[in-house]
Amino acid sequence: MRSLLLPLLVLCVPRLPGTLAQGEGCNHTAQAGLEGQDARGERGTLLNVSVSDHDRSDSLLLSWDEPEGGARGYFLALSPLGSGMLLQNASAGPNTTSFWFHGLTPGTHYEIEVTAMLACRDTTSQTITAQTSPSAVLNLTLSSSSSSSLRAAWAHGHGHRDGYSLALWHSHSQSLLRNVSLLPSTSTFLFEGLQAGSEYALKVSTLAGTRQASTSAHQWTAPSIPTQLRLSPASSTSLVASWAGAAGAAWLHLELHNLLTQKVSMSLSARRGLSSYTFQHLHPGTHYWLGLSATAGPYTALGPNATAWTYPLSPDNVTLSSAEEQNSLEARWSVPGGHRDFYLVTLQEGQDSAPSRNISVGGDNDHVTFHGLSPGQQYSVQVVAVAGPYRASAQSSAAWTEPRAPSAVSLSSQGSPHRLLASWEEASGEGYLLLLSLAEHPVHNSSLPRGATSFTYEGLHPGSLYSFEVSTVAGPYTSSPQCISNWTYPLPPEQLTLSNGGHSTSLQASWRAASSGSTGYTGTLWETKSQEQVRNVTVGSDWTNVTLENLVPGRQYTLEMAAVAGPYRSPVRSATDWTYPLAPSGVTLTNTRRPMGLSAFWDKAAGDVDQFHLQLYSKSHAAQRNTSVGPNTHNFTFLGLSPGTQYFLKVTVLAGPYRSSSHFATEWTYPLSLANVSVQPGREPQELRVSWVESGGGRDHLVQLSVAESLSIIRNVSVPRGVTQLALQGLVPGSRYRVEIISQAGPHRISSQTAIGYTVPLAPRALSASPASTARALAVHWEAAAGHRDGYLLSLLQEGSSAWPRNLEAGKDSTNVTVAQLEPGTCYLVRMWAVAGPYRSLPENTTGCTVPAAPTNLSLTNPGSSSELYTFWNEPPGRRDHYHVTLYSLSTQSRIQVQTLSPDALNTSWTQLEAGSKFAVQVTAVKGSLEASSINVTQWTYPLAPVNLTLSSPSASALVVAWAVLGRGAEGFVVDAHETASGTPVGHTLLGGHARSHILRKLSPGTRYSVAVRATAGPFHASTPNLTHCTSPLPPAAVRLLSPGHPDRLSVAWGAPAGGRDGYSLTLYRAALGTVAATASLGSDSHNFTFTGLAPGSKYLLEVASVAGSFRAPAGNVSNWTSPSVPQNLSAVAEGNSSMLISWDSVPGQQDECQLWLRDPRNSSLPWRHSLARGQGQHLLQGLIPGRNYSVSLSCVAGPYWSSTKPLAVPVEPDPVKDVQCLPESRSLYLNWTSSPGDVEAYEVVTERLSEGPPISRLTMIIPSSEASLEGLEPNSSYQILVSTVGMNTLRSQAVALLCSTAVEPLPPPLRAEVFPVEASSTVIISPELFSEENGQIEYYGVIATTNDSLLRPTQEIMSSTWYDHYYGTEDSYLAVLLPNPFHQRSSPNTWRVPVGTEECGHSRATCNGKLKANEQYR
Repeated sequence: MRSLLLPLLVLCVPRLPGTLAQGEGCNHTAQAGLEGQDARGERGTLLNVSVSDHDRSDSLLLSWDEPEGGARGYFLALSPLGSGMLLQNASAGPNTTSFWFHGLTPGTHYEIEVTAMLACRDTTSQTITAQTSPSAVLNLTLSSSSSSSLRAAWAHGHGHRDGYSLALWHSHSQSLLRNVSLLPSTSTFLFEGLQAGSEYALKVSTLAGTRQASTSAHQWTAPSIPTQLRLSPASSTSLVASWAGAAGAAWLHLELHNLLTQKVSMSLSARRGLSSYTFQHLHPGTHYWLGLSATAGPYTALGPNATAWTYPLSPDNVTLSSAEEQNSLEARWSVPGGHRDFYLVTLQEGQDSAPSRNISVGGDNDHVTFHGLSPGQQYSVQVVAVAGPYRASAQSSAAWTEPRAPSAVSLSSQGSPHRLLASWEEASGEGYLLLLSLAEHPVHNSSLPRGATSFTYEGLHPGSLYSFEVSTVAGPYTSSPQCISNWTYPLPPEQLTLSNGGHSTSLQASWRAASSGSTGYTGTLWETKSQEQVRNVTVGSDWTNVTLENLVPGRQYTLEMAAVAGPYRSPVRSATDWTYPLAPSGVTLTNTRRPMGLSAFWDKAAGDVDQFHLQLYSKSHAAQRNTSVGPNTHNFTFLGLSPGTQYFLKVTVLAGPYRSSSHFATEWTYPLSLANVSVQPGREPQELRVSWVESGGGRDHLVQLSVAESLSIIRNVSVPRGVTQLALQGLVPGSRYRVEIISQAGPHRISSQTAIGYTVPLAPRALSASPASTARALAVHWEAAAGHRDGYLLSLLQEGSSAWPRNLEAGKDSTNVTVAQLEPGTCYLVRMWAVAGPYRSLPENTTGCTVPAAPTNLSLTNPGSSSELYTFWNEPPGRRDHYHVTLYSLSTQSRIQVQTLSPDALNTSWTQLEAGSKFAVQVTAVKGSLEASSINVTQWTYPLAPVNLTLSSPSASALVVAWAVLGRGAEGFVVDAHETASGTPVGHTLLGGHARSHILRKLSPGTRYSVAVRATAGPFHASTPNLTHCTSPLPPAAVRLLSPGHPDRLSVAWGAPAGGRDGYSLTLYRAALGTVAATASLGSDSHNFTFTGLAPGSKYLLEVASVAGSFRAPAGNVSNWTSPSVPQNLSAVAEGNSSMLISWDSVPGQQDECQLWLRDPRNSSLPWRHSLARGQGQHLLQGLIPGRNYSVSLSCVAGPYWSSTKPLAVPVEPDPVKDVQCLPESRSLYLNWTSSPGDVEAYEVVTERLSEGPPISRLTMIIPSSEASLEGLEPNSSYQILVSTVGMNTLRSQAVALLCSTAVEPLPPPLRAEVFPVEASSTVIISPELFSEENGQIEYYGVIATTNDSLLRPTQEIMSSTWYDHYYGTEDSYLAVLLPNPFHQRSSPNTWRVPVGTEECGHSRATCNGKLKANEQYR
C-alpha cells in the first residue's frame, strides 16, 4: 500500500487593525468593538471567530482566538438571521476558545455574536453568520421501470433546504452521467436514456446555502435482450456464435445442446461487451442448438436461440477402379469420424470433371458401383459427406474404361504425290497409335493425343500404294486397329507437244515419260473453242507419242494428258494446235446494179476457219482493195468502185497460223444514171416541162411519161445526148404525172430517178358561207370545176383582225364543209382554192357570220341589303352587238325590268326591291338578227334583323331572350347561345316567324353567355349583335386560411364551386381593428393566394367571394394568425461560475409570449424554459453543469403558432481539478486528485522534465480516472506536471500545475534472461541486453500478449492482430504496445517498464493496450 505524502501548509496572518497592542491604554475598547462589528463573514477580523458543524445538522461549533492580554470571559448570543429575536445565549470562562450550540434547525441561517470581556472593563465583539447543514433525505429508493430508465424517490428530511442536487454515476466506469438540480418540494425524478443492464449509483444531496447533506443508493437497469443471434461453423469441431445488442446485459449465459444426443454439450457465462464466442471440441457433422439469456443484477431475460451444424469430415482413401462387368467402375472410400446425414457420390467424366451421375447413399456405406459407362472414357469420383447444409468432399484419382477402335477411318492423298492425309472419327480415349506401311513394310509409327482426328504423312513416293492402321489408347488399354490403303498421286508427263504435219484431218502428240511412279497415261482431246470432248486416249507407261485421226480441217484442238496411278491421275498437262484448213469453193463476183459497187460470194469448205481474207484489184487501176471477214460470212460488197470497170477477186481461208486460197473471179461495174431530173407545170394548165443534168458515160436517152396512178406509159420520147429539157402539152389540168429517163453504158442499162409533176387545177365555182346550227361554226358550199385535183384549201379571215387567217383542207370530191371552233358572233372572209400536188388554182371569195355565244356562270347575289340584288356573268367567247337582261319576280310571276347593255358589260344591279322576296334573271347576247340566252338563276333579298334584344337571368341556370321586329318581319328566327369564355355552343333554337321571346335553360351558374337572334329568309339571315349576360355564380367552397410559416404571410385556399365565374374577390381584415388589411382580385382558375407584408403574430379575417359580371357570391369568413417573429442574433457569453449570458435583438411584430429554452442533450426529454418579459434582451443562465454541451433557443407564441430560433450550442468549460497530490518513486510518479464536478470525459496529464540542458520532449497522457501512474521516468529528476479536465464537450479546463521529483534508486544489476520477465502487475521489463547484438538497429519494441503456450516467435500475421481481434474475436495473440526504442537516448535507462492491460479500448480496432481476459494464462 502506497502512503500519501501530504504537504505542510503554513498560514501566516499579519497583525490586523483593531487588535489591542501590549502597553496601550484601556480607552480604545469601544472603538475596537465597533470595528469588529463591521467585519462580518465566515471568519472574524478581531477574534478570528469561526463556525463549523462537523457534519451535524442540528449543532454549530463556535471557535475563536484568545485576544492578546487574555480575556476575563465571553458572552455568546445566537438568533435567526434577520429576525432580531434572541434564540440562545451563553457565557464561557476566560480560557475557553470554543462553544457548541445544540438543538438548532437544520439548514437554517443564524447570526452569532461573541463578546470578549477585557481588562479595564473593555469589551470587544464580533458578529458572524452561519448556517446549519441540511438534513439528508429519508427512505431513498432507486427502482428500474425499464431497461433504459431508473426512478428515484425519497422523503424530505427535517428542516429547511434550498433544493436538491442529484448525481447519477455509472458504477462500472465510475463516470458521472447526470447532474440535476431540483426544487425543494420535489421528491421523485426519472432518469431516462440509460444503458440497459448496468449498475448505477445515485447520490441525492440536500442543499442549503453552501452546505449539503447526501444519501446514496445503488440499482441495476433491466437487461436488454441481445438480437441477431447467429450460430455458424468455424471448422468440423467448432461453432462460432455471434450476436448484437449485448451491451445491455452485465452477463450473458450461453448453453449449447447436441440435438443428436439431446444433451448439454457446453455452457458458459460471459461479461458485458462479448459479442461472439467459439465453441471448441465438438463432434463433426452434428446438429447443435444454442440458447442465450441476459442477466443484470437481479434481472434475467431470455434471449433468442439458433441452430447450426458443424462441418462434416471428408471421406478418406477414395478410389475408383474397374469392376468385373464391362464398362463399369467401382468407387470405394474409408468412413471418417463424426456424423453425417448421407453421402453424395458424383461420377465426373473427362479431364474437365463434368458431372455424369449423382448417387446418394447412407452415411454408413463405403462403396458404390457405376454401370453402363462410355468406353474409353476417363472418370473420377467425388464423394461428399453431407451434414445439414454443409458438405465435405474428397476426390479420387482417374480411372478408364476400355476403348473402342476409331470409326470412319479414311486415307486420302488430296491430290498430292508426296502426301497422304489420314482421318477418322473421334473415339473416347486418351489418344491414338498410328502405323503407315509401304508394300507391307512399316515406314512411319506415331502416337497422337486425344482430340486429334487426322494426321498428314509427308515425303512419300509418288504413285505408290500405302497401308494405314489406327488404334485407340485409353489409360492402360488399347483397342484393336482399323486398317485402310490408298495411293499417292502420280507425277504428270513432261514436254507434251501437238502438231498437224500439214494434214487437214490428223494431229500427232508426243511427250517425255515421268521419272517414276505411274501405271500408264490417259488423255482427252478437246475442241478448244467449243470445249467439247472429241475422244479419250489411254496408253501404257512405255508410250511417248500417239496420232489422232479423223479430225475436222482448220479446227483448233487441245490435248490434256495425265499419268495414272491406282485411282488417281496426276495433274493434267495440255498442248494445242490447228488442223490444216481447206480452200473455199464457188467464188463469184456480181454486179449490185450500183454504178460503184460489186458483190462477192463464196462457199465455205469442210472444216473450220478463223476468218476469210478478200483481195480485189483492177487491171486499169493501180489501187487494190483488201479486207477480212468473219468465219460465218459468205458474201461481201465492195463500194466506191469506178463505174463501168472490170475487177478481179481472190478469197483466202485463215485457220490459226495456217491459210489456203481459192481461184480468181471477175465482173464489171454499172454506168451512172442521169441526175437532177425535174418536172414543172407549163404556162397553161394542160402543159408540163421536163429537165435533167448529164453525168458519166452513155449513149442516147429515152424519156417515158406515165399517169402516176396507173403506171401506164402514155408518151415515149427519144432525145440525143446533150439535150437537157423537153415540153409535154395537151395534158389534163390538176393531174399527177411520172417521168423516167433511161441511160446505157456497155452491157448494162440504167434508169434515172423517177420524177413526179402536176398540172395546175381549175378554181371552184358558186362559193357561199352561212351560220351553222352551233354558235361557233359556218357552213361553206361550192361547185366543182373541170379536170382533176387533190383537194381544196379553205381560208377564213376574221373581220377587223390582224391575225393570220385560219386554213382548212377538204377532199377532192367535197362540195361543202362546216368550219367549227370559230369565234361566236363574228363575221369572216372566206377564200377557197383547188389544190393539185403543190399547186393551187386561182381563189374564190365570200363572207359569213357566226351565231353569238350565250353568257355563262350567271349569278344573282345579295350584297347584304334587303332591297338590292347584283347580277354577274362571265363574258362569253366571241363578239356581240349588245346584251338584253331581264328580271322576273317569282312571287308575282311577272317580269319586272329589262335592261339593254353594251357588249362589254359583265354585271348590273337591281334596286328598290321587296325585302325577303325571291327573284329570277336571264341574260341574252345579240349579234345582228342572231341571239343566244343564258339559263335562269334565282336569289333572295335579305330579311330585316330583329331589334331591341334583351337578356335577363331569372335563376342561376336560365336566361330569358326577348326581341322586336321591323316591317313584315321574317320567315323565321334562330336563337344561338354560346359560352363566352370557351365559345362552346349551348343552344341553337329554330322558331317561327311570329316568335318574339325564348328561355334558355340548364345553364351553368356564374357563367357569361353570348346570345344572338337571327331573322331568316330563304338562304339568308340577318342577326342582332351578340349580347352577353351572366348567370348568378355560386360561392367558393371549403375556404381555408393557413399560416405557411413565414411571419408576414397568410395563405388562403378554396375549392372551385360548380359552374363558372369571372374571378374571385379576396378581402383581408385586421381582426383587432376591423379595418381592411389587403384586397386581391384573382382569375377564375385561381384556387389559392398568399398575402405578404402582414404584421407578424396578428389575427386576420378573410372574405372570399365568387364574381361573375355584376353578381357577387361570398363564402363565410375565416380567420387565422400569422406566425410570430423570432429574435435575431442569438448569442451566448460565458460569465464564469458555470453561468452563461444569453443575448438577442428585439423581437419585431406582435406575440403573446416569448420563452427561452435550455436543452440538455444528456436529458433531452426535460428541457428548461423561462418566460421572457416583453422587450427583454438578455438572460443569465446559472448552475450549468461544467463540461457539458447545452443548446439554447428562443421561441415566441402567437395564437396557435409558435416560432423558434435555430438551437445555439452553449458549451460549458469544465472545472479544474483540485487537491492534486504526487507520490514519487525512483522511476515513476503516482498522481491522484479530486475529481471535477460535471461531465468529465477524461483528464489530460502533461509531464515535462525540468533540466538545464536543451528542452526535453513533453509526454501527454489522457487518463479516464482521477489517478495516473507516470512510468519510465528518470530517477532523482524534477518534473512539471500539468493536469487539466477534459469535458464531455471536448473543452479543457485551466491546467493545475504541480512540481514533483522522482526518488533516488540504486540501479539494478543488468538482466540477461532469454525471456521477458513479467511482474505480478503485468508489467514487461525491457533491457538493452535482450537484443544486445541488434540494439543499435532497433527502432521500435513491440509487446506481444498471447495465450498460446507453444508460440515461439510472433508471425507477421500476429503483428497485424489487435486487442479487438483477441478480446472480441478468435485470435490468441496480438500486438499490445508499440513504443520507440528508449535506449537511443544519451542518458538512456538501464531497463524500460511497460505495463500490459492498462487501457480502456472500447470497440477500437486500432493497436490498443486493452484489458486482459479473465481466467486466462498469458505469456
